[in-house]
Amino acid sequence: MRIGFFLRDLKIEGVQVVTLRLAETLVNMGHQCELITLNGAQELELVSGILHHSLDIEKRVSFKKSKQYVEKFLSCIERLEENNDKFDAVFSVHGETNDIISYIDNPKLIHCIHNSDEYTYNNKNWFDKLKFRRKLSKKIKAKHVICVSNGIRDFVKAKTNSSALSISTIYNPFDIEKIKQLSLEEPIYKLPQDYILFVGRLEMQKNIPLLLESVSKMKTNIPLVIIGEGSLEAELKQQAIKLGINHKVLFFPFCLNPYSIMRKARVLVLTSNHEGFGNVLVEALICHTSVISTDCPSGPNEILIDSLKDNLIFKFDSEVIAKKMDVILLSNEQRIPCYLYERFSAKLIAEKYIELVEAIN
Repeated sequence: MRIGFFLRDLKIEGVQVVTLRLAETLVNMGHQCELITLNGAQELELVSGILHHSLDIEKRVSFKKSKQYVEKFLSCIERLEENNDKFDAVFSVHGETNDIISYIDNPKLIHCIHNSDEYTYNNKNWFDKLKFRRKLSKKIKAKHVICVSNGIRDFVKAKTNSSALSISTIYNPFDIEKIKQLSLEEPIYKLPQDYILFVGRLEMQKNIPLLLESVSKMKTNIPLVIIGEGSLEAELKQQAIKLGINHKVLFFPFCLNPYSIMRKARVLVLTSNHEGFGNVLVEALICHTSVISTDCPSGPNEILIDSLKDNLIFKFDSEVIAKKMDVILLSNEQRIPCYLYERFSAKLIAEKYIELVEAIN
C-alpha cells in the first residue's frame, strides 16, 4: 500500500515522533510511506525508504486561512501520483493540516485527532461551545476520523452531529524493543543519582506550576529534572525560586533519546490539564519506571489500568500529588507488568491502520 502522512513539520514533538514511528513500522511491513509537511523544519531523522515532501508554507495556518492552501496540497498530491500508484490513504495528523483537508471531499483523506479539546471546551461560554461544535462537525463531515484515545472519541461523538463517515480509536504506536535498547545508553545530560522526571512542552497544557508546587510540599528531598522547551521556561524558573526549590529543579532541552533519562528516574510525573494520549507515560512504563498522572482528559486513565490505577491522581491538588510522590519514592520498586505496555506495540497499532485503509478502499 502507498500511505501518506500530512503533518506540520518534523520537529521533536509528540505527534511528529509517533507519526514517524508509525511510518517506520509500516515500511518494515512492506508498505510505501511518504510524509507531506507544511514546512521544511526538521529535527527528526528519517529512516531509509521514507520520502519527505514539503509544501514550503512557513506561516502558521489558521482555520480562517486554511482554504487558500487547499490547491497547493492537491497539486502536491497530483504531482506525486503522476505516473505512480495513487495513495491508498493520507492521514492528516495536525490541527492545521486537518483544517486544510476539511475543504476536500475525499474519504481517503483521514482526519486524525491527537489532542483532547474537552478541557478547553468545558471552560468556554455557551456561545463559544456552540461555535466549537459547529466548526468540529464541519471539519469532520464525510471524513473517517481516528482518535488516539477513547476519551477523545467519546468527546467527538458527543459534540458533533454524526457527520463523519466513522469515528474510531487507534492508540499511538511504540517501538518497544527500540525504546528498551535506547534506554540502556548513558544519558547525554549530567543528572543527579535520584530524581523525579517531567518530559514535555513547557506550556499551559502541561500544568507544570502544579508540579513545582507539589515538589515544594514533598517530605522526600529529591531533585526534579525537567526535559522540555516552551514559552513558560523563564516563568517556571521564577516560580521555582519563589517556592525555594530552584536549587533542586534542573531544566534541560529536548533530546533525541529521553529513554535513558526515563530509565534512571525514580518516577515520571504528569500533572497536565489535558492530554491527547500521554505518550511519556507509556514510554516510561516500557523503561520500567513508575509513573504518576492526573486523571485528565484524555489518555492517562486508559494507560494506567489494573495495578497502576492507584497512580492516577483525581484531584488537581498539590498536597495530594506530593503525598503520592512520597509514597512511590519511599516504597519498594513498583512492578510493571509487560502487558500494560505491549498492547501499544507499533506492529499491533500499524495493523489496525492497515485494517482501516483496507476497509475504505
